[in-house]
Amino acid sequence: MADPIVREPLTVRLRPEDKQFFATASERSGLEASVAARQILELVIQRMRSDGDFVVTLGTLNGALRAS
Repeated sequence: MADPIVREPLTVRLRPEDKQFFATASERSGLEASVAARQILELVIQRMRSDGDFVVTLGTLNGALRAS
């Protein structure tokens, strides 16, 4: 049997209006805000593991978001 995935909590601080906006937009997409945030972070971490650089990863994300 495979080992269960262990996840550690991570807390971020957002302005109340940004938190509400993110939660509302996530829920419209069918996801809870915490699940959406975790998926975003997991994608960033995956990219950082392949590129090895946080700044490069942010640039890649920024370029991808501007293109869409």
